[in-house]
Amino acid sequence: MPSKFSALLRAALCALLVAAPWSGAAMAAASGGKTVQEAVSRADLIRLLGRLHEDETVRADLSKLGFKGENLELATQHAANMLRDPVIAGYIADRVMAVRAGTSAPMARAQGLLWGVIDQGLGHLPLVELQYYYLVEQAVLGAMPVHICGQAVRGSLAPDRMADATARAAARLNTAGLRNYYRIQLRAAQLGATRGQLKTTPKRAARAEALIFAALSRHIAQEPDAARIMDSFANLPTVDNRRACRAGKVFIDAVLTLEGRELHEALIQLSLP
Repeated sequence: MPSKFSALLRAALCALLVAAPWSGAAMAAASGGKTVQEAVSRADLIRLLGRLHEDETVRADLSKLGFKGENLELATQHAANMLRDPVIAGYIADRVMAVRAGTSAPMARAQGLLWGVIDQGLGHLPLVELQYYYLVEQAVLGAMPVHICGQAVRGSLAPDRMADATARAAARLNTAGLRNYYRIQLRAAQLGATRGQLKTTPKRAARAEALIFAALSRHIAQEPDAARIMDSFANLPTVDNRRACRAGKVFIDAVLTLEGRELHEALIQLSLP
């Protein structure tokens, strides 16, 4: 399956970090009037990260994306928890400084650092938490408009549109589900910052891919439009959005039919880059 789903949901953090003042007045204040390259230290960056959630534009952006009431409070607090966490903030600060120094640390956008550390930690989660994480992503995929869902599955949706669409879908989750998802996401980020990407072996990866393929084959065989779904998988880059979306939903539904250790291995494999 060409598309993995561990990057489908970043919700409130997208809005937070898109609005983050990585240059201008905030960075000037942190640097004492000197250039960022000259003066901003790791501690400065950590302090700045800890203050980003205080910007009123963050709450306003979350409201525009559909967060309201208790979900809005949850999303705002989650952003604060993520960026106040010393381990996570330290990880992001180290990567920002590495990029500033001209090394090869990846940072296409500031928010990419936070998404990356979450993804790195997913494979370290116990089964019960990793399964819940993917159940939420399954719900988010199901809540997307078909044309957005199809592009997301094919990997052709621009990052800013993906962030907007997933946040709007996440805003409609029930409060208890969103709270638990945010708890798991915070834990994944902490694990990603401290342990890095889970290391696997070609043999383990091959076993997991075989489990996924077998589950997908069984699941598709039960569908009335099995031949059409198989054709969609074979021609995913070129099928229309409705067919791509259908294939994506079938894929994640099939994987989540697995149980126990097999499910854990499959979800770990999906969480790897």
